[in-house]
Amino acid sequence: MGDDVDVAKVNLTLGSRIRAQRNKHNMKISELAELTGLTSSTISQVERALISPSIATLKKICDAMNIPISFLFDGVEENDSQSEENVVTQDTTQADIPSHLKMFTSVNLMGLSPVVHKENRKFLSPGPGIRFYLLNPNLAGPIELIYNEYDPGTSTGPLPYAHPGSECGLILSGELVVEIRGESYRLTEGDSITFNSSEPHMKRNESDTMCTCIWANTPPWF
Repeated sequence: MGDDVDVAKVNLTLGSRIRAQRNKHNMKISELAELTGLTSSTISQVERALISPSIATLKKICDAMNIPISFLFDGVEENDSQSEENVVTQDTTQADIPSHLKMFTSVNLMGLSPVVHKENRKFLSPGPGIRFYLLNPNLAGPIELIYNEYDPGTSTGPLPYAHPGSECGLILSGELVVEIRGESYRLTEGDSITFNSSEPHMKRNESDTMCTCIWANTPPWF
């Protein structure tokens, strides 16, 4: 599937979105660098699509600007994400929901089709050889599903990262090593894994074939 995507073009879009958000927050590159602990040179190269940032780097940049990584997906607009208190369904009110289920919010398609065709998936490449495709119509809901592709020898970055929530992954093909708090788990086709996202973790493909997998995050954080 990765052959269908112009990664260089996506990286250019990613960089321009980061620059647009930085300008929106009236931040200089040096100010963003100070907040993230990255160098001004690194941020400049990311914005100009000269390098592909790791997930940990993207998280630092987005955290500094107080935005979700989802804003950087190609095709995602800021109004695609809504706060939980505004998410309701057309045929269900809070009064209809049993009290023990009210903590779970519903999706808000905001007029979009519930179906996402393969060619219409929103896309993000957080690093060379890694491709994420959003399976949800938008991010206005309690969970996100992402189709992942990891080329041989790729990883989410040199360092573990963490974020609020929990996640579950299912390996569709190939194999993936998931490291959680320094302990490694090697997953192969059909294996799944569940853990708290607040625990430092990272993913890498140590095999010689591409790994494809489905990942669920709740709440959405990309």
